[in-house]
Amino acid sequence: MRMETRARLLDAAIGLIVVSGVAAASIRGICERAGFSQGAFYSYFASKDDLLFTLVEEHMASLARKLDTLVADTRHQTAESILDTIGRSLDALSVDARHSVLMVELHLHARRNAPFRTRFEPVKVAYEAAFADVTSHLLRRTGLTPAMPSIQLARILLSQWSGSILQEVHDPSPSTQMREVFAALVRN
Repeated sequence: MRMETRARLLDAAIGLIVVSGVAAASIRGICERAGFSQGAFYSYFASKDDLLFTLVEEHMASLARKLDTLVADTRHQTAESILDTIGRSLDALSVDARHSVLMVELHLHARRNAPFRTRFEPVKVAYEAAFADVTSHLLRRTGLTPAMPSIQLARILLSQWSGSILQEVHDPSPSTQMREVFAALVRN
């Protein structure tokens, strides 16, 4: 029951943040949406920023695990097959963009809130490094040379993804866009 309560509070927060932004997602609103008292909230989180940071940590850790699995699962695949696997993953993410929108909102909150940014930045850097590792793996498998360090390439691809989600660009699909940007940023 305790984990279910916590999960419902987190899900309620995601729903409010995606629809209305971080500033509009009050503790009271989160609790009402989850169907719990504010006492339940404070049983799990010291503050709204504590809940927000939990969302950041859990989401980025989940994505990092998925990236690690992707690298492990594609270790013996062709470059084209790896790109197809990544594309399917991205297309699945774009269908339910809640978590992508959530992360954009949390990036904005970190930009505006120095104490939150202090906690947010190391997690963001670790996620970018994990994405850069996937990028490096893909480059090694394809024999391509990046036009820049892998971390820069990863940041560009992540920025392109966020932009596509925010603008709700579906033609071409986000995965096709990522492929095109990736191809433009590497050399044979």
